[in-house]
Amino acid sequence: MEIHPLVTSYQRFVANRSDHKIGVIGQPDAGKSSLINALVKNAGAHTSVHTDATLETKDYSFNTYGTLVDFPGVGTEEVTAAHYKKLIQQSGINDFVYVFESKIKEADIELFKYLAKNEKHIIFAYNKTDALVDITNQDSVDDLKRDKDTELKVTLKPYIKNPLSYFFISTLTNEGIELIKQEIAELFERQQQDYNEKYKTEEMLESFLNYKTNSLLPKLFTPSFKEIVMKKNYQSLERTILNHFKLQEDDIMIHNKEWPTIQNHMDKFDNEETKEKVSTLKEIAKIAQLLRTAFKLKTLNPVTTGIGALLESGAVNAFPMLQGLTNYISEIKDIARNIIKSSQEEAE
Repeated sequence: MEIHPLVTSYQRFVANRSDHKIGVIGQPDAGKSSLINALVKNAGAHTSVHTDATLETKDYSFNTYGTLVDFPGVGTEEVTAAHYKKLIQQSGINDFVYVFESKIKEADIELFKYLAKNEKHIIFAYNKTDALVDITNQDSVDDLKRDKDTELKVTLKPYIKNPLSYFFISTLTNEGIELIKQEIAELFERQQQDYNEKYKTEEMLESFLNYKTNSLLPKLFTPSFKEIVMKKNYQSLERTILNHFKLQEDDIMIHNKEWPTIQNHMDKFDNEETKEKVSTLKEIAKIAQLLRTAFKLKTLNPVTTGIGALLESGAVNAFPMLQGLTNYISEIKDIARNIIKSSQEEAE
């Protein structure tokens, strides 16, 4: 079944307010990109045996919901600590896989402090276990792994309180790949569950509809707004509103008893009281209150120019016209709400 464009827009709105990405970060040449290639079929993440090949972030789809984000290596000359922290902040990611292939370094500790301070969740992976050997032949691989876990616990204890241990992996031999893949899949599953819960809430729906309404206003109150109103070309405004909410004729007929128009809403308020001549100042105050109430606006900056030009032109009954416009938008908003509510019920 084809998804309604408005529902797609709502899904994207909720996703942008939900965790759906896991960052893959760590030491230069630790095998971050190789790990992504092992976890994601046909990922094609750029790898190199000479230097860290990733200088910016890049997304790779892990499954239908989750995305892995490949970050640059920590502590390189090309990517400073400040720039790295900025990349993390801009990504909005809260969950990370931190990949090692050697001892914990100062650059790693500095980033741990930042991640811990910002309450980020970290999965630790020690890559290249195929090369983990004791040159003295005194310790077994299991002994070396225990030493690495001890180093991790002791070094990060001041910054991270949770129990710490590595996922020991090798992208060369595939050791541990299925285990860390399962851990990542379970994390994405929890993230998706959180997304599904947010998707069905009344609060998220109203937040989306208010966002759509407020982002509509600059499209309406353009320099040509005065001319449109003077010529009573309300159909032009109606088309803009319907297109903005991604609604078609069928949507209106299914979810509404009659075809709404701005003029019909104006007629409801077109009485003798509204025809009384009022001062421009009083008219502006009435309009400001109307718009703030209807659209929950904190500022009228997007619409001030259009309204000012309309009133200065001497347009008669500006308030009833805008009253009709806001009520028309509210009616379209109700139709949009019903469409999304139907999708919420289907998601139950």
